[in-house]
Amino acid sequence: MRAVVLSGGGSKGAYEIGVWKALRKLNISYDIVTGTSVGALNAAFMTQKDYLKAMLLWFNLDSSMVYDSTVNIQSNKDFVKHAKKILLDGGMGVQNLEKTVNKYINIKKIYKSPIDLGIITVKYPFLQPVELTKKEIPPNKFTDYLIASASCFPAFPKKKIDDNQYVDGGLYDNLPINLAISMGATEVIAVDLNAVGIKRRVKNKNIPIQVISPKSSTGSFLVFDKMSARKAIRLGYNDTMKAYHRLEGNVFTFKKGVLQANYDKYKDAYIEFFHSLLNSQTKSFVSKVIHLSIYNRTFREIGNDKFFKRFNEIVERVGTIFNVDESVIYSMDKYHNVLFERLDDFSKQSFAEIHSKRHSSKIKRLFHDDLMIAYLYHYLLESFNIKDISNFILIFPNAFLSALYLYVIKESR
Repeated sequence: MRAVVLSGGGSKGAYEIGVWKALRKLNISYDIVTGTSVGALNAAFMTQKDYLKAMLLWFNLDSSMVYDSTVNIQSNKDFVKHAKKILLDGGMGVQNLEKTVNKYINIKKIYKSPIDLGIITVKYPFLQPVELTKKEIPPNKFTDYLIASASCFPAFPKKKIDDNQYVDGGLYDNLPINLAISMGATEVIAVDLNAVGIKRRVKNKNIPIQVISPKSSTGSFLVFDKMSARKAIRLGYNDTMKAYHRLEGNVFTFKKGVLQANYDKYKDAYIEFFHSLLNSQTKSFVSKVIHLSIYNRTFREIGNDKFFKRFNEIVERVGTIFNVDESVIYSMDKYHNVLFERLDDFSKQSFAEIHSKRHSSKIKRLFHDDLMIAYLYHYLLESFNIKDISNFILIFPNAFLSALYLYVIKESR
């Protein structure tokens, strides 16, 4: 029996809907869903099999559908700024969240569904874990327990059910794999949002577990913003398709096969240009470069699979430094075009300032990596002579390797 396990993480939960989208695309079915906090809410959607309704909710979600607070939370700083008021008020009210849950969750569908459901909450003040399966929750209390699982105290108030009070299940297990196994799972797809909360050690080591987790930021867990949610959905889809080898990349996502083709096309020129630069310099400089760990680690792997990995790390590092959108699925031409568009944003006046301070002992503190990459790239284009930038090659090795990659692409076009 296959289980999907969904972690807590507030607004990051949009990522889990992207994972679900990919599982549907891959025709991967499931028999059990367990979740904590926002994962419990998404687990309810997956149990009632209302993908389109879940997508509609997350695609248009904003803070007014979650909070009913006089405090406007647009960032973590807003929460910190108003923390005293929020705490004195007993947490941000969740009546709007309860209305949203009641609007979108279909109790009848959940209890008629063949999919089993498990959620976790914690009894307050004793912090006693409460693990509940669908059959253990009275239908008229179902949404109450969903809210209880997501009651991130003290940001949210405690949830009272009958004579007991409950808080967020992440205080016991934010990724309830063990609950899924106890419900009969023989394999697990676990979506870990890397959010604050306790994760329990998996007790049964014989159960195969496919972990899917964001490689880049999915926003602040307290800020519900539809643009951030839409990006998180795309990231969840991309990471799942990469986990099942339908797409490729690490932080960025590329169409299948393009990284190998890019490597085959440019790796020889990249190696050749690097060595020709070194050969034009004194032995003392070459010795310094070779002994820098990053150059040593990168080029000693030539001829084996590790160099392929190092090469692609450089490919993606440029995009990260240039703040390229990680949620897009790229061909290499599309990715390179975005990189060169970023390069066009830098002015030659900035390059002149760098060049004038190239011998400064404070150079590393003066300029960011994106500007340094652009400067080194343009310098290589104008003069394939590294005498004047030898200092930068030693101080900014990552920037130089990135600039060299861009130079090779440009020269080969």
